[in-house]
Amino acid sequence: MARREGIKLFVATGRHHLEMDEENLLEGIRFDGYVTLNGQYCYGEKGLIYSHSFEKAVVREMVEILGEFPFPCLFMEEDRMYINMVDDLVRKAQAGIGTKVPPLGSASQALNEPIYQMVPYISEKKKRLIQGRLSGCQWVSWHDGRGYDVMPEGGSKWTGICKMAEHFGIPLSRTAAIGDGRNDVVMIRQAAVGIAMGNGKDEAKAAADYVTASVREDGLWKAIRYLIDLYV
Repeated sequence: MARREGIKLFVATGRHHLEMDEENLLEGIRFDGYVTLNGQYCYGEKGLIYSHSFEKAVVREMVEILGEFPFPCLFMEEDRMYINMVDDLVRKAQAGIGTKVPPLGSASQALNEPIYQMVPYISEKKKRLIQGRLSGCQWVSWHDGRGYDVMPEGGSKWTGICKMAEHFGIPLSRTAAIGDGRNDVVMIRQAAVGIAMGNGKDEAKAAADYVTASVREDGLWKAIRYLIDLYV
């Protein structure tokens, strides 16, 4: 319906493309572009459009921290993702977003290739300790304060959206963002029209111009209808 009205469709997610591809999370729906890893890796049908990886020193510091007091941490490369260890928190967090537990791999592997996102599964107390040692990063919680997306400084879904808009020649005044989580707040607030799902986090709703129904009550379809009525 959106395509018939000339609206381009994009995914903006904290996930890796392997999660979407291997687990068929998009069920074969085609999009014009994909803003993945919270904006750190963006691509379209013809390939890479924008990428933003950590400085090597940041990754090295995280690997050293894991050597001192181990905890589960997921590392995301361009075409690979792996976690150094798995516990009940990891299993619960992954089940909560409907995604498999990532494959195991040594944290030291992260020193060999560019890393676009790290995901530590830790308590708030440990988070504060690690933040004090990791510079050039920003954090966003996605699993009730125990799972965090760690991104290079300056990275966000909104940054990725801006890069996509530039690539496709779309004015930012003609952008809309639909989300439900804490890592969606910036894009909901910055897009010309920000929409929060009815089942979303309070922070997402507070940032939105419009709150649609929950995802189980056709909220996404209703959000698209709202945009068509607004723009077309």
